[in-house]
Amino acid sequence: FLDLLALPADSSAEWPKARRNVPQVRLLSQILRKRRHALYLAPLATKSGEEYGRTTRISGYNLPMESRLPILIFLALAILIALPFLLSDVHEGRRPVMAEARIVTATPADPVFRTGKRTLNADEHAKIAVALRLERKGKDDLWLAPAGELLIDGNLVDHLEADEWPEDDRIVRVFWFTVESANLGGRLTEENASERLLYRSFLAPEMGRGLRAMVCPEAHNDDFLGRDDHTATPSDAGTVRFYARVEVVEEDKDLRPLQQVATLGVDEIFNPSFPVISRRVDLGEGVHPEASEFFRVSGFEPQGSGPEDWDSITRAVLGLSYTDVVDQRLIVSSWMLAAVAVSSTTSLAPESLNALGALTVSTDRILRRGRPLRWGLDVVPGDLVADRSHWIVLLRDQGDGLLDPADTVFHCWGRPPTITTLFAAVPDDVSTVELFRHGP
Repeated sequence: FLDLLALPADSSAEWPKARRNVPQVRLLSQILRKRRHALYLAPLATKSGEEYGRTTRISGYNLPMESRLPILIFLALAILIALPFLLSDVHEGRRPVMAEARIVTATPADPVFRTGKRTLNADEHAKIAVALRLERKGKDDLWLAPAGELLIDGNLVDHLEADEWPEDDRIVRVFWFTVESANLGGRLTEENASERLLYRSFLAPEMGRGLRAMVCPEAHNDDFLGRDDHTATPSDAGTVRFYARVEVVEEDKDLRPLQQVATLGVDEIFNPSFPVISRRVDLGEGVHPEASEFFRVSGFEPQGSGPEDWDSITRAVLGLSYTDVVDQRLIVSSWMLAAVAVSSTTSLAPESLNALGALTVSTDRILRRGRPLRWGLDVVPGDLVADRSHWIVLLRDQGDGLLDPADTVFHCWGRPPTITTLFAAVPDDVSTVELFRHGP
């Protein structure tokens, strides 16, 4: 068809007009436009009529169909091979990504899962879970949690209620930890405070691997293994802090996670949103249940004669007064435990107590001015026995109606609080103690 364009002409000026008036050329142009092909012609730049008739053959555009077929097949195969990889990249780019993890708690009486501290009564049990904030490409972030209602830092958030990862080919696993003091207690001075007031995480496997914990954990500080048979700690009482590491894997046996994120860490234990559960139990008549929140809390006896000396120790390390640290249930001392037990506060001063006289202590009896003390008349639950700075809370009689070394007491001395006997609480070399009472 190119021969149709090789028209004679006397001058180059007349050629374009002549070419446009040829019916065959007009028909051919219409056909090419409909097929969306470009027609490549040789430049018509010379004045010679012979030159106007020349054409340039463009490689590929003038190949016969049988020559183009292998190229088309190759291109189709290349697309088919590359397409799964392209789709996979697109799919991977649109997967949800963990951006944040927070531990939340709820109770049957307060079913809203929320961050921060929660205080439970003796008959309440907590539900503990992890809430995840997921980033999604091209969409708003989404919270995911096994909770009906979710409150993050005081704000009610929309979320996906689920206890599994939202993709079928991946799973989520949670490693639960408790956050406890690295030391169980002892003497606390300005020299050793930075070392002793350390907190760390302890793996708590009994809590399971899911977004919702199976149980409230036990204490995991290794020193707890050394407790003797004369002490007891209610397993469902005390204060515990939590930490969790969340991973996304293809299979639970995988060692290397595809994604991982952690909740607030040990260095943020003073954050109001840090997960804390303080559970109270009934310690008996005359004793405030708030004192039972100190179970599992390290017992430190601060050096010095009063609050000003104690404050200088904790302020240098934690930036808080001693009573503030105690109020947050991070540490406790013998006196602070006794003060909360009889008054529910840490502001009570020893000078405000009523002195009831000195007691003589032996292995089988306790006397005041040579006479035994009767429960309900001479002593009552909540009375305090003091050996200098060591304070002991009397809880109950063991059956004979008289105060004796076998009766049950509550105290701490360089260790977390325990319930034990008066015999076990008073050192063997102590023969005289003082009896005190709070109130009339």
